[in-house]
Amino acid sequence: MIMKAFRNILILGVLALWCIPVQAQVLNRINRSVQNAAQNAAERAATKKAEEEVTKAIEKAFEATEKSEAEKKEAAAKSAPEPYTGPMRGGVVDAVKFPFEHGSYIQAIEALGIEMTTTVYFTRSGEWQAIEDKSEIKFFGISTKVDKLHIIKGNQHWDLDLAEKTGTYYTIDSTPEEADAVLKAALGGEPTEGMEITELGQENYLGYPCRKVHIKYPALDMDVTCLSYGTLIMKNEGRIGPIRTSVKILSVDTSAAPPASKFEVPAGIHVDK
Repeated sequence: MIMKAFRNILILGVLALWCIPVQAQVLNRINRSVQNAAQNAAERAATKKAEEEVTKAIEKAFEATEKSEAEKKEAAAKSAPEPYTGPMRGGVVDAVKFPFEHGSYIQAIEALGIEMTTTVYFTRSGEWQAIEDKSEIKFFGISTKVDKLHIIKGNQHWDLDLAEKTGTYYTIDSTPEEADAVLKAALGGEPTEGMEITELGQENYLGYPCRKVHIKYPALDMDVTCLSYGTLIMKNEGRIGPIRTSVKILSVDTSAAPPASKFEVPAGIHVDK
């Protein structure tokens, strides 16, 4: 009986000795698991916090950008010149032709399959203009180089062919009533009888807040959309009769006044009057 009890005690001792390292290993594993879990939880918390901070920074950046854009639009709207409603004279506005005193702009013209680009120099708010056409006109795939200059001083006009060294001088004291009416309407004047005007709000074009208007005028079979900045037509696209036309300014430079020589007939040009 005693021997049996001693044997049982011995077995329990052996089992105890065997279980101790096993328990230690288990405890070590549990400890490592807890540490790893804690570390992972800390990393996830740090990552989440970083993501939240990045999200907040992005949201603030968007808010700042939206605020900046809104302020720019508000400032641009305040700086937009009033629409011109005064009389015309020889195709030249009596008061202020352009909303700029001097400068130049480049414009592209398309009609009847012809594409051309001109540079317009101006001073005295557009009463004097020099329109240079040194482009290569494309007409249904055929290219023709031109070198022409059109000078305007009030109602005086010079049409010059610099390649042929010839030109014509003439005056325009009035423009056709229909053309006058369209120009007035495009610049914000009262529409003439039979003309349909649809205000399309304001549109930013080349950095300028422009008045956008759609004009239908049966007298000229005209259907066009115009963008104007003050008294300057920035863009005019649509149809006149069966002909689709497009005239748009590509860039504006008002940093300096053009030289006086731009508005004089070059030497060696024979001008007929």
